[in-house]
Amino acid sequence: MGTQENDKKVLIYFYYLAITRQKEASDTSTYDIAQITNVFSKMLVYTLKKSLKDRRQELTFAEKVVWLDSFEDMGNGNYNITFKSAKYNHVRNEINTETMEPLGTRKQRRDGDEEKTHLCIRLAQGQQRYLAVHESNYYGITINCIVNYLNECFKRFNEETEEQYHYEVSYEIMPGDDFLTSLKEAKTISALTLTVYKDSLPNEFMLFAGRTSDIADDVEIKIKTPKKGGKFPDNLIKAYYEAMQGDGRIKRIKASGSKNHGSFEASTDLIKMKNFITVGRLSTTDEVDSYDFFNKAQEFIETNRR
Repeated sequence: MGTQENDKKVLIYFYYLAITRQKEASDTSTYDIAQITNVFSKMLVYTLKKSLKDRRQELTFAEKVVWLDSFEDMGNGNYNITFKSAKYNHVRNEINTETMEPLGTRKQRRDGDEEKTHLCIRLAQGQQRYLAVHESNYYGITINCIVNYLNECFKRFNEETEEQYHYEVSYEIMPGDDFLTSLKEAKTISALTLTVYKDSLPNEFMLFAGRTSDIADDVEIKIKTPKKGGKFPDNLIKAYYEAMQGDGRIKRIKASGSKNHGSFEASTDLIKMKNFITVGRLSTTDEVDSYDFFNKAQEFIETNRR
């Protein structure tokens, strides 16, 4: 653990991570989260064994490079992962802000300052997906960059090993409770649209479509009020929301209606769950102390786990 000067407040966002396994239509094997977790662990180990140059990936649009710096596999689908990134093409004249002494340009265009971004992954209880706590670091990398990085790592893992299946990581925003609060702005709610995973629908329902393999993985179910001027039963939306947080079969909820001045719409994928934790920081770089971050993130998860 590094030397701490004092604490800092860190913004964290919450997401759901899923790892899908691609297989042939003739493959009748079932999805097993334990097997998925085992392969994910193997991929991380394989990636970290590579040289720093070989595990680095370029984010051309952001003029950054990113790499897996370290990870802790705590078993049962629980991981603490640290990524590092460095922005290049950012050369400026430097100055000592205390003495105001000019220092000139000391970096080359391909030089960059290392930045850490932390990701805390926990297997969601009773589900086939993971909960992820992402450190929001302006100078670091986004959850989208992390997912793209992991997918590229999976691709290389497949190409260079004898792994039978191909895997893909995706993420969904974990909605904040502000979604329920936002419903108070509506004068009326006339329709609900539930986006669910295809696999969560009854087989009989799917058979109506004939060639079920041609149906998108996401299916939208639209629920309307029973008649003009009618309304949904009390707490119906809250019940769907709680079900979404529970077994994960509901992927997204959108409420449509009207408000005093125009139309109304609220969607769970537009309102992120976020919070702040107070963690130690390193006196030399002012970065978040990794050990303290993961401890505080774990405490927050245990306190607020749904």
